[in-house]
Amino acid sequence: MPLLYNDRMKVVIKKISEIKEYEGNPRINKEAIEPVAQSIKAFGWQQPIVIDKNDVIVCGHTRYRAAIKLKMETVPCVIADNLTDDEIKAYRIADNKTSEFADWDFSKLQIELDAIDLDMSVFGEFDFSDTHDTNDAPKEFAYNEKFGVVIDCVNESEQRAVFDFVRNAGYAPRPR
Repeated sequence: MPLLYNDRMKVVIKKISEIKEYEGNPRINKEAIEPVAQSIKAFGWQQPIVIDKNDVIVCGHTRYRAAIKLKMETVPCVIADNLTDDEIKAYRIADNKTSEFADWDFSKLQIELDAIDLDMSVFGEFDFSDTHDTNDAPKEFAYNEKFGVVIDCVNESEQRAVFDFVRNAGYAPRPR
């Protein structure tokens, strides 16, 4: 039976100065650093950086750079010492690639966003103007200019009423 989990896995705290970026990292993550830094600030470390036995990053380059941006001295890491060099190379790619197979159910996402009492804009834009349904039909690309309107409300119930009115009119409001 294949090993489904590493029963030796443990989180260790490493000095950020001890960790090395993988020079062959093919991911372009510059735009993700700030949202990841905001996530770490808001929620703490919920996912450690994965490093190899030589302290080279396997997964978590963006978390590493976000930690540097936050001027952190230490970060949580998992050492992938149970993988061969080829498995580490494959895992680097698989860990990032697998997220590309997922999509959003925008109606459920909107319900989740509506229920959150936090400013989610620090994690990026949530644009529902190009929503996808959940079928597998090919999706066509279309450019749409976007314009925004800000409406100041006197209280939360007025904001909810305006939000519902705008949404029911067929627009994609974003609460702030």
